[in-house]
Amino acid sequence: MVLALVAATMTVVAGPQPASAFGTIGTLGQNWEHERITRLALGCAPKQRSTGDCFEPRSLSQLAGHLGTFGAVGAPDRDQVLDSSAHCDDADYLDKPGYPQTRQQATAALAACIEHLRLEFGKGIDAAGKMLDAGGNLVPKQAQLHGGCSFDHTYTDIAKCSALEGFGRALHGAQDFYSHSNWADESDPDEPISETNPPGLNRTDQAPFLNLTVYGPIDLSSLPAKFTTGYYSLGTDYCTPFNSRIRHACLNKDKAVIDNSGFATNPGTVRGQVLKNEQKAVSAAIAETVRQWRDFRALLRTTYGNDKANRIIMAMTQDVTSIDLVFAIDTTSSMSPYINATVGAAGQLVDLLAGAGTSSRPTDFRVGLVDYKDVDSSGCAGSYDAQTDLEFSNDGNTIINALGKLPAKVSGGCDIPEDVYSGVDRAIGFPWRPGVKKVVVVMGDAPGHDPEAHSSLTLAKVVQHALEVDPAVVYPILVGGSSSATTFFTALADGTGGKTFDSRSGGVPAALLAAVDEIVLSPEPGDQDAPVVKTTFPAPPGGPEGFFTGPVSGTVTATDPSGVSALDCRDSSGTLTQGPLTISGNTASRTLKVTGDGEHIVDCVATDKAPLPNRGVGEDSSGVIGFNLDATPPKVTCSASPATLDPADGRLVTITATVKVEDALSGTAGFTLTSVTSNQSDTAADDIAGFATGTADTTGQLRATDTGSGRRYTLTYRGRDTAGNAAECQAFVIVGHPTGPSPSVSATPGAGTPTPGASGGSGGPMPVTGPMAGTYAFSGLFVILAGALLVTLANLRRRHRGLHRRAG
Repeated sequence: MVLALVAATMTVVAGPQPASAFGTIGTLGQNWEHERITRLALGCAPKQRSTGDCFEPRSLSQLAGHLGTFGAVGAPDRDQVLDSSAHCDDADYLDKPGYPQTRQQATAALAACIEHLRLEFGKGIDAAGKMLDAGGNLVPKQAQLHGGCSFDHTYTDIAKCSALEGFGRALHGAQDFYSHSNWADESDPDEPISETNPPGLNRTDQAPFLNLTVYGPIDLSSLPAKFTTGYYSLGTDYCTPFNSRIRHACLNKDKAVIDNSGFATNPGTVRGQVLKNEQKAVSAAIAETVRQWRDFRALLRTTYGNDKANRIIMAMTQDVTSIDLVFAIDTTSSMSPYINATVGAAGQLVDLLAGAGTSSRPTDFRVGLVDYKDVDSSGCAGSYDAQTDLEFSNDGNTIINALGKLPAKVSGGCDIPEDVYSGVDRAIGFPWRPGVKKVVVVMGDAPGHDPEAHSSLTLAKVVQHALEVDPAVVYPILVGGSSSATTFFTALADGTGGKTFDSRSGGVPAALLAAVDEIVLSPEPGDQDAPVVKTTFPAPPGGPEGFFTGPVSGTVTATDPSGVSALDCRDSSGTLTQGPLTISGNTASRTLKVTGDGEHIVDCVATDKAPLPNRGVGEDSSGVIGFNLDATPPKVTCSASPATLDPADGRLVTITATVKVEDALSGTAGFTLTSVTSNQSDTAADDIAGFATGTADTTGQLRATDTGSGRRYTLTYRGRDTAGNAAECQAFVIVGHPTGPSPSVSATPGAGTPTPGASGGSGGPMPVTGPMAGTYAFSGLFVILAGALLVTLANLRRRHRGLHRRAG
């Protein structure tokens, strides 16, 4: 038995590594690299209040991704996998004669990437402006994230989502630049420079041409001559000595485990394992991310002016809260100085809620106004318990004007207790929005009646009413010097979960502003978590990066205490079929089916039934699953040399077969010789010698003898891919002068689709034996002549149609 030498007698073309930039998900060998890099660069520290330089939790999760979801920065790995400009691929060049791409062509590919990133960056800038109205005020519905973002590249989502998407997509390519190029890395010093080991530039600076804030011609005159990225082609991305171009698989530094300090371990790519290349790529990408956010803010200021830009920046980075706030103010005579101070602070209160200034928090706010007196007092003309002075409004001027009318209402108050409960209870009865913070800010210098004679309201009743609306939290502003008033208002605050603010040391404006600031920063009420989503598919054969060989079925479930109203999934390859939505109690489910060759990343999100619905994936979710599917047999070709044994003098002749196995998906898994046969039934046992079937044997001996009308030997090989698909080819050796089709031409029949782990089906033509052997040459010649005639006629018809079209 003589086994094949790889270089001489066989070719095995390997399959791709999964398509990726820095990893976006936590499967297929990826470790959330894009998410971790973005969080390290732009995430606020726990409980840190953003002033525009970092992103708070909910906003950061939409930008960077959360629990394996793509986020804005990962979106190109879902819907732009093959767009080289989205990943800075295909700018490959090696300074050697005959390289398939010139330096100029490679530079043009890099310029196309930069132009693409500029466009995405600009779309983010344009969308960000839509978070404000013409007057520069926040448009609340354009800045809320409870419903999640789709990042579907249409830029028709709410303005904040679209702004994050434009910035995130640009950020993806900028991060990929350092992973996919040799800018920051080094070549393997133990290997010669080649397509599989391109030179490294080992640069520590940021690429100057990644300034995405400028428009017009892209200046790459300073680009180093040896700069290169990798060439990426889905299905052929492999790193082998047969490469004719610098492949993505040979240069990328996409896969590693990145800890919370930015330290990268366990590099999973060829280039990433060389020296400190993985760490260099990660560190450079983190620094580039910080720079891009700095540039994005600068372009916002250039585009919209400082004041509007600052509001936009805060709205993008902060988790914008929704507040319904009602002021309940005592307007009896003793309150005059405190009401005047409130009117003087009205503009500041509105600015605080609107997010005016360089480090404020824009909110989705509505303000109402109630004043109260004392209807139970005797001898006081014109008294009433409480009146509504302003229904909910988010217009700053309307709010200021309503407060400005309070001084004219100051009167009465013939005894100390007032109808505080009537004022607070009227405020509690306002038409609150579901799911928002509900707040009553009450200000008075006297306690209330307990109980109120005319209304029968007591502390217990008012607190109960407040708790019944989700709740409405009471924040008293203490004015005057009454200790009984302090005790009374403190009980209201304690009963509803609020807090008192004392104006007696710093004044009414300071107490009011402190109270509103506290309200803005207080935790969101109620259900703020999206449903827990679990996506389940069978484990791939051969491990996480193994390949299925047919349609894959799975399920997805979503559970939430409030119930689930929607559950939807997407597949990066667009071949997902979802079953009907089934709801049972607080759990929803669907069946899933994925078909089609290639890499599939299925991500699912759900929407709950909370008063303000949450869309996304909650903690403990596993809503993203990735796997590979290869249902296509490899291409197997073979030939034998010599293909003709002439003359037929009975000698044993050494035959060498050449077998080529190609697979564009899972990669090849070798081949075996399955049989060596003759078409003549009286072939002697020693006419076929030295071939070892069941192995990758390509050399043996065949006897140059003919006992009939033309002996033909057939060598049958079966090639396999890594997924388990198989196909066969046959090489022919003819004794005597060949009269049929060339015996060295190989066949590539398919072999069907085996089940996972199987060796593959058998296919291809059976050896020609028996009576048909003598007619082989004639029938083969007839088929060739007939085929040639049909091709000629088809070409003439196409030419005629083409001339007719041009003439028309």
